[in-house]
Amino acid sequence: MRRFLGFLRQERMYILLLIFVLLMTAVVMMPGEDRARSANAEKSERQRQELFVKEQEVREILDTNRDLAIIVGMVSLLFLLLICLGLVVDAMLIFSKLVGNRLEISTFRPRMIRWGLWDVCRVVILFLFFGYIILIIEASLSRIFPLLKDDNFRMILNSSILDILAVFFIFYFTVGQYKEKISSLGLSLKNFSRNVFYGLVGYIAIIPVLVGLLVVIAFISNLLKYVPEKQAVVELFLKEESAPFLVYTSLFAAIAGPVVEELFFRGFMYNAVKKYIGIFGATLISAATFAALHAHAVGFFPILALGMLLAYLYEKTGTLVSSITVHMIHNLSMVGMVFLVKQMGVY
Repeated sequence: MRRFLGFLRQERMYILLLIFVLLMTAVVMMPGEDRARSANAEKSERQRQELFVKEQEVREILDTNRDLAIIVGMVSLLFLLLICLGLVVDAMLIFSKLVGNRLEISTFRPRMIRWGLWDVCRVVILFLFFGYIILIIEASLSRIFPLLKDDNFRMILNSSILDILAVFFIFYFTVGQYKEKISSLGLSLKNFSRNVFYGLVGYIAIIPVLVGLLVVIAFISNLLKYVPEKQAVVELFLKEESAPFLVYTSLFAAIAGPVVEELFFRGFMYNAVKKYIGIFGATLISAATFAALHAHAVGFFPILALGMLLAYLYEKTGTLVSSITVHMIHNLSMVGMVFLVKQMGVY
């Protein structure tokens, strides 16, 4: 009991910040919850009814726009080739495992880290606290700066600020407080090209798994007559028309986002969790947290599988280069697919 009280006294600032975050979360979630749920149910039913109509629209657009039809055909062919290549890579890896060959792709081994789970909690608390502070500031300034009323602008602005803060908080506790080298977070350029290659091969290998999971989930969703909501960032790309804004958002999603997220989920969080429950537990927890924060129910398991690959590559290589490579390729592919759908004009 004495140790617990001592902990509360020592960490009282973070405890108070956590209380503030919990209260703000309760306030944000309470009003209009039933109405929002009802509206979402109606929207889901409406989207389900529109699916057949959209399929017909796609066929008509491809019939009348030959250039677009060629692009869609080439993308589809490339996708099929990647699936086949992924199956070949998976077969080779499985065969190598069966004959007893050990996959050795280590390029760098950082020393044992000093930070722990509470430091991860500190960063999360600070991240959420400043997230709410930013929202409060924006609400108070929205009359002076009408641009802050634009949901798309506000979402990207907040994400940019919070990513910068997240990097600062991580470095503050690791490099600043514990005097660690940045290589302890997996930030090493040693054997950079090899790690990029490992990331590329790893992503090709996971493609059949992701496709298989998506097929199963789509089948179950169809049986349940469930149509998932579009993610906010997807809506942004589909609805936004400003070219500079789309360019910045694309670069943010494909480059900055993966770097920051890998730094937190793999370099920072995974290492801390691994100290207490080992590699497998840390892989599962970091991947599940990653998936829960990135996807709705339909996308959870594919993102979980991707997150486990990212943790595996980080553990095997010792650096974040491979996992960042996979993350960037995946995000860039998703952005490209959204732009292709936007070009077809059926959203």
